Amino acid sequence: MIPDYTESNFAGIEHGDGISVIRFHAPWCEPCRRSEHQFDEAVTQFPATVRAGKVNVMQAPVLAAKYAVWGLPVILIFKDGQEFARISGPQPASVFTQGVHNALL
Repeated sequence: MIPDYTESNFAGIEHGDGISVIRFHAPWCEPCRRSEHQFDEAVTQFPATVRAGKVNVMQAPVLAAKYAVWGLPVILIFKDGQEFARISGPQPASVFTQGVHNALL
């Protein structure tokens, strides 16, 4: 199961080492619902050292504003606590796995 993050538990991503892949979404967002399985599929292909998570922007509006998440869905790839890459809109699983691969280089 992919964990959910909010303002109260996101510090581990922002101050952590390694690679984290976080999906920003909202329950009312149709493109988010349609593309959720692509993200879930991609997560199964990530190396075990890569953390994955989800942020519901309705429950974490401060995080959405902090990372300038205005359109949904948005995937942020963090490397050692810093934003490394941003993937906007519904994408195939291969786009997420390629982003993680690039971060691991």
